[in-house]
Amino acid sequence: MRRVAGLFVSAFAMLASQPAVCVEVDPGDYTALPDGVNALVVYGQYAKRDAIYVDGVKAAGDPSLNSSVGILRMLHVVRLSERWTVDPQFLLPFGRLKAGGDVAVLGSESGVADLILATAFKYKVDAKAGETLGFTTFFWLPTGNYDAAKVLNMGENRWKAALQAGYTRPLATSWRWDLIGDVQLHGDNDKCAAACGSASNLRLEQKPLYHLQTHLRYEATPSLTLAASYGHIAGGATTVNGVEQSNRQRTDYLRLSAAYFVTPTTQLMTALGRDVHQENGFREERGSGCNRSRPQAQQNRRPDLRTGPRRRGASHRAPGESETWRVAIPRGARASSSRK
Repeated sequence: MRRVAGLFVSAFAMLASQPAVCVEVDPGDYTALPDGVNALVVYGQYAKRDAIYVDGVKAAGDPSLNSSVGILRMLHVVRLSERWTVDPQFLLPFGRLKAGGDVAVLGSESGVADLILATAFKYKVDAKAGETLGFTTFFWLPTGNYDAAKVLNMGENRWKAALQAGYTRPLATSWRWDLIGDVQLHGDNDKCAAACGSASNLRLEQKPLYHLQTHLRYEATPSLTLAASYGHIAGGATTVNGVEQSNRQRTDYLRLSAAYFVTPTTQLMTALGRDVHQENGFREERGSGCNRSRPQAQQNRRPDLRTGPRRRGASHRAPGESETWRVAIPRGARASSSRK
């Protein structure tokens, strides 16, 4: 029972204080965007979490944590050379967390989460074929709403950084493959009180979190793309005042998604998936959808606006459902070729 109680404390310390814990991208995120594009993007996600796992076994109890989280994102594409582009951007999460079931006493919390600064560098290995190699840096600033006396917080009260590498290339006619990996590093939260099960401030530390993703995409038509995805998350164990919480993550998940252009500049996307293995923490089963607009390329196969990450709570997941909506308002130059 002590192990289960400790895992509940560490799970809420990490999940409740951060609406996003790892970097997950959609199929096609590392496709290079047209030079000079400016874009304003709004992401949104609703998720339900109602179970927690200990060493791969569902723990007793009825905890519930629902979240409605959005992200405001702005980016600009700068051409560095014939093959290199850089996409500086910022992302500002906001939303609401609500506890229920056995933990309904925790109530709810809403506000702004930590500001994220990101820069994506993309190298066009083969611009005509759309083969691209990219690197993205992320920095989380402790600017979000945080109260040590509350378990639920939108902010984390700590610095974070991540380095991600992505590669996309064609495999055969109409087939494409993406491979993405990243490592996330965490600063300490020296004001972890209620979320760490204490009336006074404790120090929450977390080891690096590793994430590997791969997507297989099929372009059924110039407007319709289907994809199957697999992801693996590992690491991220925490300590509270030097005491190990025995909550190292090991998560495997599968996703199926479809993206369709209803007009040349408006794309609808839907996805369905679940975690097929969860070692410690919340487990998730989700469905999502999105709506985005962006500049049209002059050729049929259009570059995807999804250059940056989709943020979600991935190191702790729960059975339930989620829906994601996205609206992108691009401004600036159109593409001179379909894939740069």
